[in-house]
Amino acid sequence: MNWNDEVLRTGIEHCFGDAEDIFLVDVKMNASRRGYQLIVKCDSDSGITIDQLARVNRSIHNDLILPGLDIEQVSVEVTSPGASYPVKTARHFRRLIGHPMNIEHRSETVQNPLEGEVIAATEDTLTVKVENEEVLLNLADVIQGKVKMRW
Repeated sequence: MNWNDEVLRTGIEHCFGDAEDIFLVDVKMNASRRGYQLIVKCDSDSGITIDQLARVNRSIHNDLILPGLDIEQVSVEVTSPGASYPVKTARHFRRLIGHPMNIEHRSETVQNPLEGEVIAATEDTLTVKVENEEVLLNLADVIQGKVKMRW
């Protein structure tokens, strides 16, 4: 079977149940020798814990609804995205306010990639502090952001 991204997201998001602060970052379904491998990346507004990841994993095993899928043929991996994972959604950018990032975008009026500290994110805009200046990007123009690691 071949499930598109929207069907996968819908099938998994309802498994989060009443955990309103947990959100889906990415989901992939790969064919394997014994069936399928489902890789789910999720996060929380306040940082996700191993217990929360385990709870989501159990919920997926118990409640996943995908047409034509036998859950017994699925290996489920639930994880947090990690610092190197590209950030694309307003909710994920809000989680990383105060962090330095490299942001790739399509705006022609601002240097690309933009290096700075995320200071605000709405559903429509991303505000980044670059040196002593605030740069406003349309979120629709943002391709991805990556946390810049401090060593």
